[in-house]
Amino acid sequence: MPRLGQFIVETALYEMNEFLKETGLEVALSLNISLRQFMQKDFLKELYAQLSHYQAPQITLTLEITESLFIEDLDYLMPLLKDLSSRGVLISLDDFGTGYSSLNLLRRLPIDELKIDKTFIDDLLMDLAAEKMVQNIIAIAKNFDMKVVAEGVESKEQFLKLKEGDCDLFQGYYFSKPLRLEDLKTYSKAFMSTNM
Repeated sequence: MPRLGQFIVETALYEMNEFLKETGLEVALSLNISLRQFMQKDFLKELYAQLSHYQAPQITLTLEITESLFIEDLDYLMPLLKDLSSRGVLISLDDFGTGYSSLNLLRRLPIDELKIDKTFIDDLLMDLAAEKMVQNIIAIAKNFDMKVVAEGVESKEQFLKLKEGDCDLFQGYYFSKPLRLEDLKTYSKAFMSTNM
C-alpha cells in the first residue's frame, strides 16, 4: 500500500477506535481508496493487518472506490472485492453517474452502496434532468439492494427532497463540515443529547 494511503487508513482506524472507546457509539468509517492503492499487490494484506491490530468490531468499514477502478483488469479485481465482502468490509461506488459504470458491472460486483455525485445534488432543486437522474440512481441502487448516499448536501431543501426520494444516507455541510477527532467527540455528544 502506498505510504500516504497506509498512513490515512491507519490514522482513520486509530482515531475511530479512540472515538469508540470514549463515546461507546458504533462507528461507520468510509475511506476513499485510490486506484493505485487498490491495485497494490499487498493492499488487502496490509488492510487486514491494520483492522486486526485495532480489533474494533463496532467499526463498520466502507471502502469508497471510483468508477475508474473498473476500467482496470476486472478478473484481477473481482476476487479482491469478493474477499473484502466476505470479511465484512463494505464497498461503495463513489461519484456514481460521472464515469464508466455499466448496469452489468453493478449486477456482477459485490457493491453495497452507490454515492450520488455532488454535481447532481448541486442542481437537484433547479434542474429537472438532475432530479430525474438522482431518482433513477436511487431506483437502480434499490433494485440491486444497495444503499444510496448523497454527497454534498448543503441545504435543508436538498436533504428533504432526497429523504422524500428514499435516499438512505447523507453527507455534506448541511450536517457538518469535516471535523478533527476532538471536535467530532464534542459534536457527537451534543447531537446525542439533543436527539435522544
